[in-house]
Amino acid sequence: MKKFIKIILFLIFLGIVIYILKFSPLSYYFFTDEGRIILQEKFQYYTQKIGIWGIFVFIGFYALSIMLFVPASVFTSIGGVVFGNWLGFLINYISALIGGVLSFLIARYLLRDFAAKILQHKHFKKFDDKIAERGFSIILYMRLMFVPFTYLSFAAGVSQINFKSFFLGTVFGVGPGILVITFLASAVKQLILIYKSPLDLLRPDIILPVALFIFSFFIPPLIKHYKEKFYISNELEKEIEEDVK
Repeated sequence: MKKFIKIILFLIFLGIVIYILKFSPLSYYFFTDEGRIILQEKFQYYTQKIGIWGIFVFIGFYALSIMLFVPASVFTSIGGVVFGNWLGFLINYISALIGGVLSFLIARYLLRDFAAKILQHKHFKKFDDKIAERGFSIILYMRLMFVPFTYLSFAAGVSQINFKSFFLGTVFGVGPGILVITFLASAVKQLILIYKSPLDLLRPDIILPVALFIFSFFIPPLIKHYKEKFYISNELEKEIEEDVK
């Protein structure tokens, strides 16, 4: 009976996700350029109107969006535009951690019992056993490889990995990506506000985010080059790439 209830709850959750992402008006705000601009403007207006409470409202929306498989870059960009560089980074970072943890817990509670049987098959068992043994290193590796945030959180939830390894791997792994997107979004807003001549492109607060953005393209190849440090074998790397696809 308990398993049946969990399956029903998961199907309800899945139905909500599909409706929001595909059929609800919210999909316009999440997946179109025009919609994202409007969403950012709305958040900027309301956060300024309600003051410090706007931070908590934003954190709630960001965390919820992570659970609903909205790309993390959507609200990370909004956080950078609305709150600026460092405050925006801190708020985005906290929001992503909360969303990641909740996604992990949903998968662990609703899907682990069902997934455990599937993961006993030979194709999956090696990976499941490895992530139980080296969970922190594997999660850290995959976060730094910019594996889609929510998918990884849910996948970790159905695996054998313990919560501590998942959490610490996420804590140390998501920072670079969030930092780059937050700073870049803030820089674009700043450039729009102050741009008068090409010399404005040479401002430190513009150059640094752009440099970070360019450097971010080298992070995955660099991490992949040192995959042995994360206890990632060639076989495990192939398993990870197949799961991501």
